[in-house]
Amino acid sequence: MQLRDSNIAKLPDRVFDALIIGGGINGAVSAAALSGKGASVALIDQRDFAGFTSQQSSNLAWGGIKYLESGDYGLVRKLCLSRNHLIDSYPSRVQEIRFFATIDKGFRFSPLFLWLGTWVYWLFGNGYTRIPRFLTKRRIDSEEPVVNTRKAAGGFEYSDAYLHDNDSRFVFQFVRAAMDRGTIAANYVESLGSRRENGVWVTAARDTQSGETVQIRSKMLINAAGPFADGLNQRNGEQTEHQHLFSKGIHLIVRQVTPEPHILTFFADDGRLFFVIPMGVRTCIGTTDTRVESPFTEVTDEDRDFVLENINKRLNLARPLTRADIIAERCGVRPLVVKRKGDDEGDGERDWMQLSRKHEIDVDRGHAHVSIYGGKLTDCVNVGNEVSEIAAELGIALPHARYRWYGEPHRSVYEEYMHQARLMDLDSYTSPDSIEPLSSRLWRRYDQQAFELLAQIREDPSQAEVLIKGTDYTRCEIQLAKRQELIVKLEDFLRRRSKIALVIPRPTIQHAEGLMEACKILFGDQAKARYDEYFCKDCEVTPAQSQQTPAAA
Repeated sequence: MQLRDSNIAKLPDRVFDALIIGGGINGAVSAAALSGKGASVALIDQRDFAGFTSQQSSNLAWGGIKYLESGDYGLVRKLCLSRNHLIDSYPSRVQEIRFFATIDKGFRFSPLFLWLGTWVYWLFGNGYTRIPRFLTKRRIDSEEPVVNTRKAAGGFEYSDAYLHDNDSRFVFQFVRAAMDRGTIAANYVESLGSRRENGVWVTAARDTQSGETVQIRSKMLINAAGPFADGLNQRNGEQTEHQHLFSKGIHLIVRQVTPEPHILTFFADDGRLFFVIPMGVRTCIGTTDTRVESPFTEVTDEDRDFVLENINKRLNLARPLTRADIIAERCGVRPLVVKRKGDDEGDGERDWMQLSRKHEIDVDRGHAHVSIYGGKLTDCVNVGNEVSEIAAELGIALPHARYRWYGEPHRSVYEEYMHQARLMDLDSYTSPDSIEPLSSRLWRRYDQQAFELLAQIREDPSQAEVLIKGTDYTRCEIQLAKRQELIVKLEDFLRRRSKIALVIPRPTIQHAEGLMEACKILFGDQAKARYDEYFCKDCEVTPAQSQQTPAAA
């Protein structure tokens, strides 16, 4: 934890231009944007980065086709353009994928009507993706025999995008980019409260691992605490125009149900969109939409049965999926932004189901305080740019205001990486169990940091060996994670920097050859303690918590 400890020691050293509280997607892009444009930034989170809402998504970057029904055309247009921009900016991480939708007889809209709607959706995205297709029942049977078409009236196919790796990895890459541009970032550091003092924000913060406290001084304070934003504002005496409501959503990860690289799409029994999403050699199914009062949620047997019942009805499986087939679970809340009491987005059930994932940014200009509400992965670049504009309006100097703070390195950097990889025959080191070449995987995960890995493998080819059996993580990647990725707990690596905990059964991980060696690389003398912390039922982090309980915004 040398990098983290060093960063914590730097937090009280100066007055930052901005302190960002919350290291989910909104906080991560705010840090990356501000630091890239030249501001001095501190970023803290009481849990791990992307350890709460941002680790529980569907792994999709999509324009929100469902919002066409509620007439939120402006939001759909904005999100479609944001999706296109993410695909352009992150060609290895965000990629177009087809949604293969089947519509049952008696549904409130006919397949033909919905297919026409996908053309509207396609036009809202400037025709960026492949064109929609109408699917007859016969074509569905021919192209995707796993779909049960007994009650089908037909279907359609259209495009959106997905994150090739997991959502929390995508978020951390923004945190890493922010640190590369000077941000002082530290996870497991909680805010104890902030106050204004002589025109500067003074935030008391505590390292949850050591118990030590520090004071962080900043010209502006950005509340990016996701579902905890309202509580943080209340503690700091800030009043805002907006607030959050919470919708719980779950996903179940099971064995692969189809080898086809598309997302099977249905309308569940409750009428909401329901997805069967490819996840390498696994399948992710969901989601639900249940109003809850607290951001702390868990998967219930009722949730599991709802998802399993809906999927078993709609697929031709040799053996129906049961609870015993669940490899991992994702459960979190969607922070839905509404105006405070009196807004016409009331508490009625119809309004509740139609609430969108738009974002709002409330600004207290007199106190240089910013609160970010709502939002989703698709819209992240817009959030970063908007926060930067607000910072400039509040008097924060941005000497590199036109700097493009997001996106993968220039194409020439990628071509040089691939040239070096070919010269050393990197792909010959690819594990036989891997589903993609080593060269493309390392670039997607680390972009220009992958050059460091090439150098290590050239020096010592054993660095390309898979360290944890049953995964595709190499020895040199674990060493890079130790140096650069602020890993405090084993869960940080297994669940967020990688998706090992999402695709491999927990008992298999626990007894995997090489796991303890990886722990020794990551944690040194604390290896056994961190291993026990993650796997021991009597410890603070129990198996149920690590799979079901979300963590920081």
